[in-house]
Amino acid sequence: MIGLDLGTTNCKAVLLDAESRVRAVATASYKLQIPHPRAAELDIRHVWEAARQVLQEVSASAPVPPTGICFSGAMHSLFPVADDAGTPISNAMTWADARATAVYRSLIADTDTHALYKRTGCPVHSTYHLQRLRWWDRVEPEQVQQAHLWVGIKDWILHALTGVWATDLSLASTTGLLNLQSLAWDTGVLRLAGVHPHQLPQLVSSSDVVGRLTPEAAAATGLPAGLPVIAGGSDGAMACLGTGIAAPGQMVITVGTSGAVRKVVAEPWFDPGERTFCYLLIDRFPLSSAESGGEAPLWFIGGAINNGGLTLQWVREKLYPDLAGAAGYDQLQQDAMSVSPGAEGVFLLPYFAGERSPHWAPKDRGMMYGLGMIHTRAHFARAAMEGVANCLADVWDALYGSETTSEMVRLTGGITRTPLWVQILADMLGVPLNALDVADTSATGAALLGLYALDPLGADKSLLVRAVEPGPVYKPDPKNHQFYKQHHREYRALRRGMVAMGETLDNLKESYE
Repeated sequence: MIGLDLGTTNCKAVLLDAESRVRAVATASYKLQIPHPRAAELDIRHVWEAARQVLQEVSASAPVPPTGICFSGAMHSLFPVADDAGTPISNAMTWADARATAVYRSLIADTDTHALYKRTGCPVHSTYHLQRLRWWDRVEPEQVQQAHLWVGIKDWILHALTGVWATDLSLASTTGLLNLQSLAWDTGVLRLAGVHPHQLPQLVSSSDVVGRLTPEAAAATGLPAGLPVIAGGSDGAMACLGTGIAAPGQMVITVGTSGAVRKVVAEPWFDPGERTFCYLLIDRFPLSSAESGGEAPLWFIGGAINNGGLTLQWVREKLYPDLAGAAGYDQLQQDAMSVSPGAEGVFLLPYFAGERSPHWAPKDRGMMYGLGMIHTRAHFARAAMEGVANCLADVWDALYGSETTSEMVRLTGGITRTPLWVQILADMLGVPLNALDVADTSATGAALLGLYALDPLGADKSLLVRAVEPGPVYKPDPKNHQFYKQHHREYRALRRGMVAMGETLDNLKESYE
């Protein structure tokens, strides 16, 4: 089974055999386009070329013909197509695109946003489709008039392979347009967005065989025509499956370019402060035999931060320009290790690309505080790691508050290659972290779901919950944890000051203009 993950900057394919062993992996990248300061777009044609490439590679590596393809897709992408053939009218907005921030005030002025959150599980933010569609109507009305369908990246690639327009319930739950109770497009939200239900792909189960590989797609990918194509889910949901997370109460933290804290729950949960999201992990998860079999939905709650590895990338590029790639990151970690917790008073608020959870503040910008003549780039390096850990602690607190968890928290992503950073995060949160060396978790999760989808009667949930080899466990240092609790309180105070200063500067800019 092939798991195909369509990410923001990379496309990955993983081939699993019937015993869930990885037999082949392929990766291709494409460039995020930033034509305007707040824009972050993808050309869908470049994504398609990357998808073709990785499918060709795993097809050539397969010892036997694959049994199917199952999808994982990056959340929050959106663009219009002109016709049923899928002719793109514009590039695709990605999760990092913040242009829709401009319509925030008008949305909250005429809408009960609290009711929207309770219906959709999505806070009001430029990441979600409602705000983006209103922005499109205001800024690009001609494109809106031309729009035959509004789709995401995964929808478009699925159509390119099968000729079918469909989106799975897992990914749909991340748009802000899906009613979590009915698991149908929310007609009230669609009215606010100015979109008709027929302008969206049909909703399908994550485990549905949506279609079969067309002869044209077979020729383009090297795979056999007629191959079953399974809908799959969001990259966050598939990453949970790929790391063996599928039981209520289990948690996984991922830090790559961005970052996320996700907790699996049996029922939808809504934060009273609307700081976290609630998404569908899978709409038909197999129950155990003790529960008389059958299937039921499974959910995950949490929050995503915009600035994870992006922060360390910025520090490496700006302060270590003489050291490229891994050498720069190795020196950055070595420098940070020479500095004590707290970076001798230096704080980095790493909001280089605004912020999502738990503040939902796309206008936020980064800030460095506490600089003195004694400080060096080593202090910047330590403060960057601590800054991202503080952002993740904000999300953690929104989920747990003063409570604790006895569940071992799994950690994935590029952060696992930086042991000091992992230890800082463990000390900040006060929980042990199991740093998993699992590559391509979203693609692997999609492949697992595909194996289950093609044999739902003969399989049980053990097929969906992959046994993942445990990695090193980082236990929090009690002394450092107590220090970082106070450090986090000071970080929060600095952030409040930053927000106030940002509002003042915005008002000053408006008065000048």
